[in-house]
Amino acid sequence: MLEPAVDLPSRLQRLLPTMGTLHQLHRPVARLNPGLVSLLACLRGFAQVIFINNPLSGLVLLLAFLVQSPWCALLALLGTAASHCTARLLGLAEGLRSEGIYGFNGALVGCAVANLAQFDRPLSSLIWAVLVLLGGALTTLLLEGLGRGINRSLGLPPLTLPFILVSWGLLGLASLAPAAALALAEPTPMPELASTSQALAHGLLRSAGQVFLCPNPWSGLLVLIATALASPLAAGLGLLGALAGMATGLLLDVPLGAIAQGLWGYNGLLVAIALGGIFYAPSWASLAVGLGGAALASLFQFGWGLTPAQGWPSLTLAFVLATWVIQLLVRRALPALIPVSLHAILTPEEHRQRYVLARTLLADFRQNLHLAISGQRRAFLAGRVPALLRQQMSALFQRLDQDGNGDISAAELLDGLGIDPQQAGEAGVLAAQLASVLQAMDLDGDGRVDAEEFGELMLRLQRLRLGEARLLNYLLPVDANGDDRLDPAELRRLLASVGERPLNAEEESYLFSHSADGLTWLQFVDHLLLT
Repeated sequence: MLEPAVDLPSRLQRLLPTMGTLHQLHRPVARLNPGLVSLLACLRGFAQVIFINNPLSGLVLLLAFLVQSPWCALLALLGTAASHCTARLLGLAEGLRSEGIYGFNGALVGCAVANLAQFDRPLSSLIWAVLVLLGGALTTLLLEGLGRGINRSLGLPPLTLPFILVSWGLLGLASLAPAAALALAEPTPMPELASTSQALAHGLLRSAGQVFLCPNPWSGLLVLIATALASPLAAGLGLLGALAGMATGLLLDVPLGAIAQGLWGYNGLLVAIALGGIFYAPSWASLAVGLGGAALASLFQFGWGLTPAQGWPSLTLAFVLATWVIQLLVRRALPALIPVSLHAILTPEEHRQRYVLARTLLADFRQNLHLAISGQRRAFLAGRVPALLRQQMSALFQRLDQDGNGDISAAELLDGLGIDPQQAGEAGVLAAQLASVLQAMDLDGDGRVDAEEFGELMLRLQRLRLGEARLLNYLLPVDANGDDRLDPAELRRLLASVGERPLNAEEESYLFSHSADGLTWLQFVDHLLLT
């Protein structure tokens, strides 16, 4: 199987060092105090609600909860801690625990109780706190049981479904219990606004806060800051999604006060981030899908209000349903929109870099394949190289060219690498592979590898190695049948995903002539490098 990628730094990440997942904090924190690793996991759990795996973002979110109310901060901590500890007691995957995957549903349960319950009596407050602990633990059980079942049967992520089910259960329990034991807060009155623009302006910040059931606009601002610290692109997608959701609400003639409270934007915000940059690499296609999903979420929310359950809070149900429906539709109708493997999810910025790298390499591959078939292969990277790097490659070539005749033979290359071609086993296999590489390096077909051809291969190798992790993670989901091979149909899908036309019959025959059952991934990478 292909190995998952690591989070690679980008130019934007160097300008904004808080970007990404900040996994580099794990080791120093563990050395300082192993107990703090669990705190990092809880902070990541807060941020995972908005698809951000960043402890600094989680810390800012904790501040957002505190701005909303001390109870919100306390219960969010209790909920995510209960979820995390339950996962640890059950011996669930340590990697998922440390990423906060088992914490975000519990955090949402705490936020929901903090903003839907009443805390004016000590006994009632204590009971609610205990219920948050139990509810947080239950979200882990649901995520591991129901969530895995949904993923196995439908190939869909469970998202916030455990939070929804547990919160509904707690609200149902409160409706049956005496008011003195489990009192619920009165609904917040809707503001009366004179204009649509005023409602949209008020609703934009509150939409971000309402993801955590926090209507305070300052909490909403902190949620946006927390998102932007790790992924400015995710923050931008979220704002566009919130606007799309609110605009759909306006078309449905919902009250302006509800829009101003952010109640018609938070589902769209989540859907746009999920579809526009997390589950699919950011592109014009994924943006359209994300905004369409945001509008669909508002339609689902509107439909909920027409059911007998209209008095019951829908929470993030519209987000879950819209995301699932769009993913199923894309899978059937837009196969060229390749999803990001769940284990390789990082940030929209990283996903975009993978997409751009794959698009560049596949465009060059397509061009070189055409030239190779017509016998016109050429060096196309040499002109883009800085003078210093060109000098370094020239010096390396001269060291390998032992007889100084201006070209490299297989014997000279093997000797330079310290490989004995007479040896059996791996050395002999490697010698045969190098002979094949030398043949591919001979771009003009004259039987010799000169300095220009050698430099071309080194440049292609350098470019591929620098982006290998990103490229392989982009390629992973293309292998739909899981056989670790790339067949012609999968290659057509891969090319379509980056806007390249499919291979013609001659090109396909040239590529797959010796591999009727498809290319292994290593063979395909060799073609990207050597064709």
